[in-house]
Amino acid sequence: MACGTSCFNGTLYRKSLARFWPLWGLWGLIWMFLVPLRMLNRYFEILRWDASISRAQESLYENAQRLGELLPMGVWLACAFGVLAAMAVFGYLYSTRSACMMHALPLRRESLFTTQYLAGLSFLLLPLAVVGVITLAAEMILIPTHHWGATLPALGVFLLVQGGVCLFFFSFASFCAMFTGHILALPAFYLIFNALVYVIYYLVTMLMRQFFYGYSTGYDNFWVICCTPVYALSEACRWQMSPIETTDALVNTNRWNLGSPTMVAAYAGVGVLFALLALSVYRRRHVESAGDVVSVKLVRPIFKYGVALCAGLCLGVFTASFFNWRNDPPTGLIACVLIWTAVGYFIAEMLLKKSFRVWKAWKGGVAAVAVMALLCAVCVFDLFGVETRVPDVNDVEKVYFYGDIGYPYDNGRLRFDNTSDPRLIEMVTQLHQNAVEEKDRAQQVGGDDYIYFTIIYTLKNGSTLSRQYNSVPVYRDEVHDPDTLTGCAQLMLEDRELIEQMYNFDYYEQGQLTQTYLQDIWQEREEYFDALYLEDQSPSDQRELWEAVRQDFEEGNIGIHSLFIDPHRGDVDPKLEFNWVFETDSRSPVSDREGSKSILHESITIAVTPQSTHTLACLEEMGLPGAGYQLFHPEI
Repeated sequence: MACGTSCFNGTLYRKSLARFWPLWGLWGLIWMFLVPLRMLNRYFEILRWDASISRAQESLYENAQRLGELLPMGVWLACAFGVLAAMAVFGYLYSTRSACMMHALPLRRESLFTTQYLAGLSFLLLPLAVVGVITLAAEMILIPTHHWGATLPALGVFLLVQGGVCLFFFSFASFCAMFTGHILALPAFYLIFNALVYVIYYLVTMLMRQFFYGYSTGYDNFWVICCTPVYALSEACRWQMSPIETTDALVNTNRWNLGSPTMVAAYAGVGVLFALLALSVYRRRHVESAGDVVSVKLVRPIFKYGVALCAGLCLGVFTASFFNWRNDPPTGLIACVLIWTAVGYFIAEMLLKKSFRVWKAWKGGVAAVAVMALLCAVCVFDLFGVETRVPDVNDVEKVYFYGDIGYPYDNGRLRFDNTSDPRLIEMVTQLHQNAVEEKDRAQQVGGDDYIYFTIIYTLKNGSTLSRQYNSVPVYRDEVHDPDTLTGCAQLMLEDRELIEQMYNFDYYEQGQLTQTYLQDIWQEREEYFDALYLEDQSPSDQRELWEAVRQDFEEGNIGIHSLFIDPHRGDVDPKLEFNWVFETDSRSPVSDREGSKSILHESITIAVTPQSTHTLACLEEMGLPGAGYQLFHPEI
């Protein structure tokens, strides 16, 4: 028999299509219901109930434009069917008999791989193309021609994006298929590798939070997201409406756009690269590896130590958290991490050897535990200064600060977003430095009260530094000592300029005052704190009340904050809530109506003190809070 030299075999391709028709048939049926049948069903439903062709056409036109909204769901479908298609076309690699039979055919390995790869890819792309043709025919027949310019490109974008997503996931599944000889290991590896980078990043971050006082970081790291395909593609495939600039006010100023075409194109390109890498591995793969969990010898040590690392991080942190063994010193946490590292190593060894007799590999287990112990030691002794790092004021470009600090609970609490004010940056860094220096005391039980604050620095080199401190004790006898965390926090609360920025009075006065409430006032009959809506007050009365509040603030009678509860006032203060409406002339991005405006509702809450003479006098003139109510608790 002559040896075939072609890189593609049509007979084998057609046999694969015929053999696995239920898979691609189900895939096509799902999209048939999701796209053309759903659109047509809505079209004829409107005709049946409304008997208006124009209304039905308008509905079909709208659905055709919003076709891309199915793409995020399509990402998950492609993820699932991609691995199923790879399991189908490369399933012969996982049985010694079928592997020997297929490789005995007069075909080169390149021909076998290319034929099966194209067959699996056809499972996903050909039904999608058929659905696209049917949808195109329905749109061209039922939608007026002057709307084709908006609907046909939307269909084209949908098909291209979904096709690119299918290309990536199937190629990635094919790549994973080359590294295992067990049919059940393929979907396991596929799912693990899809989320591996994010999971490891999350576990390492959790471990560092246990070791480093105040350590905090977000889970939205760009590169971590890029290495998590399902999440990254779901975000990139969002079909969203965005405004466009136009000089004609009568023209619709909105259009539908893909979230990130660049990200989708990049993943499609990576899919091609995965296909080439899979071919390279396939050419060197041993037929005898059928049945092995890991079929490539070079990857076996990576698998073994990778399982040990992940088991130590994941199960170790979970066990320590379950038994609450995370407190300082972290002896219990370290013990759990090391024990689970050893367990994970031997489990991986059992999978590779397909035997429970793996104790002879104890040297590798000791090495894995030693590496994890070294990692824990680096964290315990903070060899890289993670815990004590406080940036220099001159290195900070801007800072975000949110503090659950002091009383009363109103809009004057400390919170500012990405400020570049050097004075505020210096305040925050000083508070941060004091928190670091008082770590040992913060770990102990005690304190007259507790504060919480989060800091996110944006440094001039482009990096960020995040810290979050919870249940930090503060002490009454240190209020006047600026060299302590308590004194530093109190100085921030007493800074009238800073508190005025928190209230942001000037911003609210740009809007229209619509409603006013009295909150946390004492209801004598029921004996509880109640809220009172000032519905009987005219807009001028409400404005006068606002001016009285502002005057009291200027005189230092309102906006008084302290780290500790005033024993004469308690922790519940009467508050005034002012609701404002902001209206702009810009057209709303989600509205096509002419002359539509953006309406924004915001409110500000201000605590009333017994010293706020102007505010109290204004309330008294209005007859507030009225019979049966007291502004302050009787015991105050």
